[in-house]
Amino acid sequence: MAGIEDTLNRLRDNSIVLIDIPVGTDERRRLKSVLKKNKAPQFTLVFPSNNLEDLALDQGTNCMLTVKQENDSGITLLATVDGLVDERSLLLTAQESIRPESLREYFRVNVQLPIVARYQPGPKEIRKKAWELTGETVDLSGSGVLALFSQPPENKSRIQLMLQLPEQKQPIECMGHVVRVYRMRKNRYQIAFHFDSIEQKVRDQIISCCLQEQRRQLREKIRVD
Repeated sequence: MAGIEDTLNRLRDNSIVLIDIPVGTDERRRLKSVLKKNKAPQFTLVFPSNNLEDLALDQGTNCMLTVKQENDSGITLLATVDGLVDERSLLLTAQESIRPESLREYFRVNVQLPIVARYQPGPKEIRKKAWELTGETVDLSGSGVLALFSQPPENKSRIQLMLQLPEQKQPIECMGHVVRVYRMRKNRYQIAFHFDSIEQKVRDQIISCCLQEQRRQLREKIRVD
């Protein structure tokens, strides 16, 4: 975490920040705010009055934000929501600084694909049990996936994820952890995973799938319009 702390310490207090906050399952709202430096890696964003009133911000939600700096286009960060400080202020923890050439990994697209989440306890984890959930993705990116399952996960880390991408004979596999769990109606659970251990070849396959799906959706939109 030392790297991200150094990055935050270099930022100017009262810098302008543009943040993309998730609203629902497939929408994000871009808001303007002001940076207030805390003890890194935590920081606070202050928003104009009433900006946060209708937002359901769950603790653990990941957000992308850009801190405007002099003489450059800004620094892009991935941060996790820690909670509301007051009606205008939001506390966050920076997770990593994102290089411009790496932004494509975080491109997210709505797509429905079969997914399996599986947990296998280690040799010393005698109190934990193996489990497996089968579901369907809601959206996908090179850094994580949001999916629907009929049950919540029994563990939050060391989750094996298997995704069946279009035009791929075998499912792709990677390891991840649970970012958040949201219970929906009819005993359905919306679960967000972040990829922790993933081969570059597998990440490239996911990004390629996202780009192809985006092009397909754009073609469908043009036909409808």
